[in-house]
Order: sequence, then structure tokens, then C-alpha cells
Amino acid sequence: MTTPAVPETAGLSSSHDHGNPHPRRSALIGAIGGGAVLAIAAAWPTASVTDGPGTCIFRHVTGLPCPGCGLTRSFVMLAHGDVSAAFGFNLFGPVFFAAVAATVVVALWVLATGRGQPLERWKRVAFSKATLAVLGVWLAYGAVRMISAGAHLGWFPTIA
Repeated sequence: MTTPAVPETAGLSSSHDHGNPHPRRSALIGAIGGGAVLAIAAAWPTASVTDGPGTCIFRHVTGLPCPGCGLTRSFVMLAHGDVSAAFGFNLFGPVFFAAVAATVVVALWVLATGRGQPLERWKRVAFSKATLAVLGVWLAYGAVRMISAGAHLGWFPTIA
């Protein structure tokens, strides 16, 4: 008599997983991806983001900041504890940094406990109407930054 194969997610599936047959895999991706972003931000020297060249292709081509301009610099400054500079580079940088950090915490919790429910709850928040509203406000903020830069209004700090 043969023993049935045990699925990869044994002990992780429950009636609360809402159709995610692989919460461990999703958690692993969130932990590694988000952890890498936070680790790179922490390892990146602040001098290179405050005095170094910009990396935004859109800005290099148009001369205008895109909605994401300053996010890398914001993440680096926040990882080094400079909250004021983080908000100065991109108002939404600390918001997105907190979302990445929360994703890592939830993913590590799922990996440590084997329970997929926290991941499913986090996904519901991440893909909620409120999150879409925040993304809409971020895009509007980016458009206003473009207008300010293009018209030389000086409403926002200039990011070289």
C-alpha cells in the first residue's frame, strides 16, 4: 500500500485561505522580495542618494519628475532614520516603505506559524478600494509635481 503524497502546503491550508493553495510560496516571495528592498535601502549609502545622479528615465527624457521620482531616495533615507528627508524626496515614500515593511512582517509571520490567514487578510487590505484611492492620490500628487516643475512654480523640492 502506498502513502499519498503530501502537498507542499500541508498544515498551511484552511477554510480561511480563500482559494490560495500556496500561502507558503506567496509568503516566501513577499519576505524575500520585500526584505531585499528594505536591505538594499539600508545598505545604500545616503551620500549617494543626496548627491548622486538621478535614476529616473522619465525625468532624464522629459526633465519632469514622474510620480515615482524620489521613491528610491526616500526609501534609503527612511532606512537610515531620516524621516524628514524621506518625505522631502517623495511624500508617498514613507507610506510605501511602511507597506513593504508590513508585507515582510506578515510574510515572516505566515512562514513562522504556518497559518495563511494573516496573508489573506493583508491581501484584502493591499487590494482594497482604500488602497486604490491612495494610489490615485499618489498619481495626482505626481501630476501636480510635474505641473509645478514644468511651470517652475517651486511647490516641491527639486530632486536632481
